[in-house]
Amino acid sequence: MYSSARPSYHPDLVDRFVDRYAHGVVADLGAGTGIFTAQLVEAGCVPLAIEPVAAMRQAIVTAHPQVTVVDGTAEATGLDDDSVDTVVAAQAFHWFDHDAALVEIARILRPGGHLVCVWNVRDESVDWVRRFTDVVDRHAGDTPRHRTMTWRRAIDSSAGFEPVDDWPIENPTPTTPKGVVDRALSTSFIAALEPSVQSKVLDEIRGIAAAVGDSFEFPYRSELQAWRLRAPAGR
Repeated sequence: MYSSARPSYHPDLVDRFVDRYAHGVVADLGAGTGIFTAQLVEAGCVPLAIEPVAAMRQAIVTAHPQVTVVDGTAEATGLDDDSVDTVVAAQAFHWFDHDAALVEIARILRPGGHLVCVWNVRDESVDWVRRFTDVVDRHAGDTPRHRTMTWRRAIDSSAGFEPVDDWPIENPTPTTPKGVVDRALSTSFIAALEPSVQSKVLDEIRGIAAAVGDSFEFPYRSELQAWRLRAPAGR
């Protein structure tokens, strides 16, 4: 459900990443089912995928046997010191234990290496998207979210990294009312709802989407942020 319901990243974002950051060893951290992994492979960059969930690792192995897939987390990758030139987290950094992950990322990065985050973000200035988000957010609880920006404040406040890139591009994606319902179901806390509650939530979302039309665009924005590993004091 996740890989089919979530959009891919804008091709220009992939090109920017490959041109600027795909030099040497690239680690795709929290690779999930491999949405960004697949786009990197298609662009000629074969990353090292790190993912703790066995079913998601298998999805990557099946689709991209040329990719080395590692059972690891952002806080404990299992990689050697100074072994990676770029770490990229696609729609994932908000799930990490930020401080522990930054220590681990700094450990595995080579001097001058980069941490890159890429995202697809809904455009909530569009009325139906705002209403979709309102319905979904009623059930979010304390689930980590991109929108809180706690992930970004953690990176920006880290003494170990300096910002070098912040780049967005509009990424509208064709969809249907069913696609919007599937997008809601790809959200962890909606998928975990008790069935009767989930059914009511999906009916409400189905009504919002049906009023838009039979086929339309889901307005996303692809974003890339990058930081460079600072040299340790005294070097």
